[in-house]
Amino acid sequence: MAKAPLGSRPRVDSRRNEEPPSALEELGALARLSVPISLAQLGLITMSLVDTAAIGRVSVDDLAGAGIGRSIGFGTVIVGFGVASGLEPLASQAVGAGEHGKAWQGYRTNLRATLGIWPPLMLAAFLLTFALSPLGVDPAVVTRARLYLVGQTPGYAAALAYASTRTFLQTHGNTTPALVGSVLANVLNVPVVNLLVRGDAALEAVGLRGLGLPALGALGGGLAFSLGSFVLLACVVVSARAYRPTESSPRVPLSTAYRLGLPVGLQMAAEVGVFSLVALLTGVLGADVASAHNIALGMASLTFMGAVGVSGATSVRVGLAIGAGRSPRRAGAMGIAFGASVMSLGAVAFATVPRLIARAFTDDEGVIAIAVDLLRIAALFQVFDGVQAVAAGALRGAGDMRVPFLANVVAHWLVGFPSSMLLGFVLHQGARGLWWGLTAGLVFVSVLLAARFAAITRGTIVRAG
Repeated sequence: MAKAPLGSRPRVDSRRNEEPPSALEELGALARLSVPISLAQLGLITMSLVDTAAIGRVSVDDLAGAGIGRSIGFGTVIVGFGVASGLEPLASQAVGAGEHGKAWQGYRTNLRATLGIWPPLMLAAFLLTFALSPLGVDPAVVTRARLYLVGQTPGYAAALAYASTRTFLQTHGNTTPALVGSVLANVLNVPVVNLLVRGDAALEAVGLRGLGLPALGALGGGLAFSLGSFVLLACVVVSARAYRPTESSPRVPLSTAYRLGLPVGLQMAAEVGVFSLVALLTGVLGADVASAHNIALGMASLTFMGAVGVSGATSVRVGLAIGAGRSPRRAGAMGIAFGASVMSLGAVAFATVPRLIARAFTDDEGVIAIAVDLLRIAALFQVFDGVQAVAAGALRGAGDMRVPFLANVVAHWLVGFPSSMLLGFVLHQGARGLWWGLTAGLVFVSVLLAARFAAITRGTIVRAG
């Protein structure tokens, strides 16, 4: 979608006081929103996978440390990303009702909220690294995990601001800036991450003379993430200013941003926290297992970006319907089915070519063998992961934040994590057992969230904010 002139309004499908879109029209609207969102998200994970591939060529310790550092950092900062997602119901419902000034004020407040929560979240991430040694993680891996976090720290501030701004643009149907930023960041990331991570070895690999560049390993991967995040932020901020209204609107209190966003952040943390904790526990099983987990989780995260795109689009469509005074049931149901279909593609790839996938990241046969097993397990939970992600997005669009949080806590911490501990350590199934436990949690939460959306859309839904 082309950038709107300052003060103008883009075309959004609010259909206020009109008949609702047909199933085919709804599916088309979902696809138009979700495809570019997914591609932009895929670009972010592609950057991470390129980082992983570069770091994997340095050492197993660097690869394991970067994987653990990434899990700790993302598992902590995910609360901030949840706060950014809290803008979805407020802005999309306002746009659906034609209240563009309220959407803008909601964005400004949300931006302050996400940046305000960044310092304590990063402090918490660094404090968590002190639990690694008592858990038995190798000191060399612990050092590299901290170095990776050091490199990532400034980038997370940019990433949070980017998430808030991207969400605001999505509610207006404008997904182009995030997609352009993703492409540009990936183009720059390939040479930058290789130079930062591998130093002169990267130049010599393509027949160029070395320049005395040091191999920074895990630290270089974190710095590359930060540079890419600022590129992404620059691309979306410029476009967001085009939606600044000419008329004044009441400010949205900071408390509203946290009231809507913190439950989403805690919900995301409940899920990501389990995966992050399991990443820490894989370090106890050895560097080979931690590296294989890093590869398999990176690929699962890659396919999950398809579900994230459909989830964001579904949230917007549900919010627009509520703002326009229509039932959001069709938008949510179509989104959930679409998300499950998208995730089935990843399931096929993981089940059929897991060794080819693993070999793209490392030449270590021990790591490859473990990664193949984990990818095959990931193939089984892909569809359920898609259902839970999109159902959560539909509930966000409807302004239902607290029940999804509770559902994630129950599913992941009372079902998934105990199952992982039982299978992984008590029954001595190792990494496979840990991943089977994670799968149990995903299946459980997918059923809970889909049932919740079906229940709340039987009646009238009150607007958020």
